[in-house]
Amino acid sequence: MKLKKFSGLFILIGLIFVLAACGSSDTGNGSANGAETSTEKKVLRVGSSGIYPPFISVDANGKAQGYDVEVLELVGEALGYEIEWTFAEFSGIFGMLNAGQIDTVANLIAMTEQRREKYDFSTPYAYSGATLVVHEDNNDIKSIEDLKGKKVGVLLGNNLHQFLEEWNQANGNEIIITPYQDVSGTYNEVALGRLDAFIDVKITAASRIKDEGLPLKLYGEEYLINFDYGFPFVRSEENKEFLEAFSAEIQKLQEDGTLKKLSDKWSAIDVTIPHEK
Repeated sequence: MKLKKFSGLFILIGLIFVLAACGSSDTGNGSANGAETSTEKKVLRVGSSGIYPPFISVDANGKAQGYDVEVLELVGEALGYEIEWTFAEFSGIFGMLNAGQIDTVANLIAMTEQRREKYDFSTPYAYSGATLVVHEDNNDIKSIEDLKGKKVGVLLGNNLHQFLEEWNQANGNEIIITPYQDVSGTYNEVALGRLDAFIDVKITAASRIKDEGLPLKLYGEEYLINFDYGFPFVRSEENKEFLEAFSAEIQKLQEDGTLKKLSDKWSAIDVTIPHEK
């Protein structure tokens, strides 16, 4: 009789372990691309250079901060997603997106025609255009034509690098284009006279010149080219529904004035005003 009691006890314990194992196998970390699901936590994996203030930068504690960051955090919170950051050189970010290592990119990504052919974008969350950063004493550069024979810095692989390369090829290849892996030192290069100009987004340039007190200025009021900015996602059926919900939340932030408040907090120029059609 004692043996039968112990046998029954062992069987009961075994059943408990089996049931516990079955229950735990149904949970895991989910990502926005639909490849995995989760009942506990959903994760939106975001890639960035981490060095493009005021849109994104990393503080002394390694925490991401900036306009893009706060927009994503609000959208993620509304949809029930936590943001997981991956930082890398900008030139490799889209390769990571293509490979499925991240779900989207936060680096003030321009919605160019070339990118639209390959990726699906969220509704725009910022609007601006390209400008030239020059030394405050420089009165010679007043148009893109004045860059001929000059040394001009660009961020390697971004849309402004491509724009300037194409313009240069169509206009005699007289601009000395100097690519950089990040923009952290390029503004100082212009201030020190090692670069004649640097091409950047106007809202970024205006904010950096103001915040860092640099002896620089924008070449003029006109944009070299206009851009709308959104978050890119790999084009797929499984991303469609998520992207619709994601874009709807951005639209809500635009309509209730939240984007304007974030722009006032982070940028020297209002980034929420759409371009005139």
